[in-house]
Amino acid sequence: MLRDTLTIAAELDALAAISAFVRAGLEHAGFDERGSWQVQLAVDEAATNIIQHAYPATSPGSIDVSWWFDDATFSVELRDTGQPFDPATVPRPRIDAPLEERDGGGLGLYLIDQLMDTVAFTREAPGVNVVRMARRRPIRAPAVRQFVLHGRLDARHSAAALAPVRAALDDGARAVLLDFGDVSFVSSSGLRDLIVLLRRVRAAGGELRLCALQPLVAEVFALTGFVQLFPIHPTAADGLRAFGGPAREA
Repeated sequence: MLRDTLTIAAELDALAAISAFVRAGLEHAGFDERGSWQVQLAVDEAATNIIQHAYPATSPGSIDVSWWFDDATFSVELRDTGQPFDPATVPRPRIDAPLEERDGGGLGLYLIDQLMDTVAFTREAPGVNVVRMARRRPIRAPAVRQFVLHGRLDARHSAAALAPVRAALDDGARAVLLDFGDVSFVSSSGLRDLIVLLRRVRAAGGELRLCALQPLVAEVFALTGFVQLFPIHPTAADGLRAFGGPAREA
């Protein structure tokens, strides 16, 4: 488990440093720009609350900010030794209220609750306030290896045409898209080689998709029932969207 801690003065000038510290952890955890921004906002709201309300303005204390993550969750904890805080005393903002009935209060806690999956405020001895919040880590789709095939997949050419695909599987590829847009002919030998590839990919827990079959090639796939074995997409873009991951063209 990767973990880091920052101790910093409870001053408004520290907010940028706190965000940068948390952002570094979020990058390690694989968050995209939007998810990272949302978690940083939640942490900023919690830190601002500590800075403005936990300590007297004349004698600011410090904040300990920690982040860590496991396979499923990214967590952030803020600790201070200031005044106790009970979030139940803060009224929930009426976000649908007209302007005349809004005072802007309570929005910080509301944002934290909306942006994080779990939030807990506790008071620990001796006199330590703890805010602990967590956000589920994004599920990252595997990078897609995209192969553009050419010419004939027959007894003479199929093995060589698919050799780069087999090499990619040796290297650990688990998401493979075969582009048939330039394939003009497929024989039973080519179909047999595709079956071998499909079995190998599935045995490794991966996925093999095809795209852009020319009409006569598509007819062979229909005649042999291969349309029931392979996910087939009209275009490469459709195939990549089905995987949901970035493409690496071979």
